[in-house]
Amino acid sequence: MYRYFAGWCRRLLPALVLPLLLIACTSPENSPSAGGSQSRSSYANEVYYWISQNSTLPLFVAHDQPALRAAARELGVKVRIAGPTTIDLPAFIATINQVCAQHPAGVIVVGWDPSLTAAVNQCIAERVPTVTDDADLPESNRLAFVGTDWYDIGVAQAQAMIKATGGSGEVATLSIINADNMKEAVRGFTDTLRSTNLRIVANEDDGGDASQAASKTASLLAAHPNLVGIAGFDSESGAGIVRALEEAGKAGKIKVTAMEQTPAFFQTIKKGEVQAIIIQKRELFTYYALKLLVDFNHNGLHIAGLDRWAAPPIPRIVNTGLLVATADNIDDIISHLPKQ
Repeated sequence: MYRYFAGWCRRLLPALVLPLLLIACTSPENSPSAGGSQSRSSYANEVYYWISQNSTLPLFVAHDQPALRAAARELGVKVRIAGPTTIDLPAFIATINQVCAQHPAGVIVVGWDPSLTAAVNQCIAERVPTVTDDADLPESNRLAFVGTDWYDIGVAQAQAMIKATGGSGEVATLSIINADNMKEAVRGFTDTLRSTNLRIVANEDDGGDASQAASKTASLLAAHPNLVGIAGFDSESGAGIVRALEEAGKAGKIKVTAMEQTPAFFQTIKKGEVQAIIIQKRELFTYYALKLLVDFNHNGLHIAGLDRWAAPPIPRIVNTGLLVATADNIDDIISHLPKQ
């Protein structure tokens, strides 16, 4: 009887021990999904910043910032929003420098202008993980960029403009003319129009301000009476273009393509004032930017055995794609917009 019991134990022991070993090897503290050797609860004191000028822009408040907070809740970290509430590059640069001097766990910068490059490089030099979102700083040492491919935005607007105008006539563009992302959009727009009879007669700078966009549009109408279309590439361009066209009695007559702004702006498609609005999936910008920063800090991966700063263990570019709102799908889009 004893020999039988001892043999039964020897056979049973491996069956009991193996599951216990597997459970130990896949515990939250050691699993890749929990960030290498740290549990997610240990992130609670980490603070990450999102920094932009015009930081209270309605588009940011409606889309980017709620998604940032949602990611923070999911990851168990703290987030802060910083930057001037107006278009103020010196103040924007100063904010980046001040935040990075505090050595937070990570920083997300909206790359409005190439002049931000030095500030981002200083963050990296101080070993503050820094990524860009929405607009990139490709000449900087940022770890990653999360956002739309702006060349694709230009292509999409051009395709919509060709369809709306029949592919012939004079058109103009409005944008923040020195921003790298806007330059890429205008390049995509220009390249796509080359095979048509549409001719770009002006590329105007509206400074990311709807009032300036309206003023520039009024000037375009006076200077180019044969204008058939206007493309707006920053979020405030479209509102300014529509305002000026309404005042001139040309709304719906001159075709317009634009970027997403407030939920109310989508009604311009219903009215026939705008023919296409580009939706950038903005919620994905901050959501994945924060996830990349936390992953950089905690995933514990080593590319080719190198230190994370020598070979960052995160994707360098995340293209979030885009949607195009037109008369064909606007009813469905409006039905799902948040109520104002």
